[in-house]
Amino acid sequence: MRIGKWQFHPTLWPTVATVILLPLLIALGIWQLQRADYKRQLLAEYHAVTTLPPLSLNAALADGSFARLPRYRHVEAQGYFDAGRQVLLDNMQQGSEVGYQVLTPLVLQPGGQILLVDRGFVARTPGVKTLPQVNVAAGARSVAGVLGILPVPGIRLGRAQAPAGWPKLMLYPTHATLAQVYGAQLLQPVLLLDADQPDGWVRDWRPNIGFPPVRHDAYALQWFALALALVIIWIVVNSKRIKHDANS
Repeated sequence: MRIGKWQFHPTLWPTVATVILLPLLIALGIWQLQRADYKRQLLAEYHAVTTLPPLSLNAALADGSFARLPRYRHVEAQGYFDAGRQVLLDNMQQGSEVGYQVLTPLVLQPGGQILLVDRGFVARTPGVKTLPQVNVAAGARSVAGVLGILPVPGIRLGRAQAPAGWPKLMLYPTHATLAQVYGAQLLQPVLLLDADQPDGWVRDWRPNIGFPPVRHDAYALQWFALALALVIIWIVVNSKRIKHDANS
């Protein structure tokens, strides 16, 4: 194919490489855009649910609607804290600090079911081996928060075991492990205590979505740019300038 002073003639191996790589680069860009859309949807659902007025978790247990409550639903629960049976989640991180997440069982009244309340993050004091004091007063109370889940590691190696004594220092326990500690009365969600509630520590509850959507958009742009660069390179390596004879 002749275009002006240039002759374009596709050769075998550059064309084969382009045919293989170009769809892959485009597919990766599309995938990143899809991940961005998915995470935007998650964030939209989170904001939509958390802006709803809180409902009574005790009432939801009584009428059987508890199992249908979505994650991040804002709820209120009545009961009392069992301060003698707390769990500290080890090696948690808040910003640049490393420390513990404090899980305190709330015994619901009436009924006696146990709801673990994540009261927030306590930083570890460098050089201090003793656990922080996380005492909380007994007595009937109403607590408010959003329904969440236990922290999950990127890779789970083996099964966490519950140590003896209280408070129990544990690393990424599962609900099944905690059910062995608290019994069948333990409810599946964890209540993430609202930031304005008393008897809490550092609380910054946001959906754990990894990279934000804008990061995925940037990655998609990079993949599409690489695809465009590949096409340009393919055209350049297969194009030659036509040399004119001096007598022509």
